[in-house]
Amino acid sequence: MPRYFFDIVDGQDLPDPEGSVHSDLAAARIEAIRYSAEVLKEMPERFWECERWVMTVSDARRSPLFTLNFHAEMAHPKIAG
Repeated sequence: MPRYFFDIVDGQDLPDPEGSVHSDLAAARIEAIRYSAEVLKEMPERFWECERWVMTVSDARRSPLFTLNFHAEMAHPKIAG
């Protein structure tokens, strides 16, 4: 089974040093959503403090396959959290 790497950038580089094995690209896509939700749930303050939150999923050769981009902005800039 192929290995995939799930690297995150949120103002800091958070590389996935080991990756994980999934049956195919479809399974890696599902894992990317699941893992993103897990990370965002565990560190919500980091999401709001960063300009951009990106997960890049790469294959075993570290060639990028797809990215997930999360971005939030206040509807009314005068409202500060």
